[in-house]
Amino acid sequence: MKKIIDDERLIYKCCHFYYKDGLGQKEISDRLGISRTTVSRLLQAGKEKGIVKIDVINVYGSMYDDLERKLEDRLHLKEVLIIDENEFETQFEHQERVNEEALKYLSRIFRDKDYIGVSMGRTLFNIANSKELADERDAIFVPVVGGVGYGQSNEGFHANDIAAAFAKKFGGSSIPFYAPAMFNNRDIMKGFLEERSIRKVTDLFAKLHTVVMGIGCTDRDGTLSQSGYLTPEELQEFSKKGVVGDCLLKLVDANGNEEAFSDFNDRVMGLRKEQLVTIPNRVGIAVGRNKGQAVLGVIRSQKVNILITDVSCVQKMIELLDKEAAECQEN
Repeated sequence: MKKIIDDERLIYKCCHFYYKDGLGQKEISDRLGISRTTVSRLLQAGKEKGIVKIDVINVYGSMYDDLERKLEDRLHLKEVLIIDENEFETQFEHQERVNEEALKYLSRIFRDKDYIGVSMGRTLFNIANSKELADERDAIFVPVVGGVGYGQSNEGFHANDIAAAFAKKFGGSSIPFYAPAMFNNRDIMKGFLEERSIRKVTDLFAKLHTVVMGIGCTDRDGTLSQSGYLTPEELQEFSKKGVVGDCLLKLVDANGNEEAFSDFNDRVMGLRKEQLVTIPNRVGIAVGRNKGQAVLGVIRSQKVNILITDVSCVQKMIELLDKEAAECQEN
């Protein structure tokens, strides 16, 4: 894996922020989650590599830079990373590309001694268990939803497993969350939250610097349905109410609203929204055209301020955004 100082994508963004957008080194440091020393080194590397001349040269393809910046500005996101696609690559090859780019990005923003929250699901499972290498980070990985799931049908996808896999990948440590991800009764969950062993984990939520989350579709093939958290009857009911996706197991509609699904969401054990929105880096990862509507809904809920995705998903998102804009003009 490339060192941060050799990451041409990062060098370009840093130079663009500094020379074109007029941001100071401290602002760039805060926005990209790197030290001011690293910002200075990246700016110097930009000169040495010929990125900074009379203009800032995009060495990895202006099409994706334009898309990234369009989404960052339009959706008020801290950063967007769009992963390339090749029509000749297999699904497995594309997933490996996603794993590599996601790990490279996470290596940049993870820091030693950070508390890092992780959710559950297939996307994070694939990244954490991939063959790709990651830079070592002595970080503490904390499940932000209950780490115990229903049955064994999705063994390895639960938050405890994901946290342990990320800790192994980055050379850090993890803390298990021995609580169900979903309760049948809110009152029982409230009682569970009073247990000392549970509070040892939930008290760490206030220390999180970064949280990494998958973004799911609410269909029969999604993690919620496949894991047994969402019954076919509930899926049908929530579809009528406009559900488009989930993040941290909590459902949202196309506008990011959750009120219609409060009976379900209030039974999820884990990080609350008011806690989540205070975390500096809220990374959502989703790929595929079918995730476009779900990603928009989750972003509008303010749960995500950094997006890692691919071209297909972005194209669907922009189609939806343009359609909404056209409908607004007509009205």
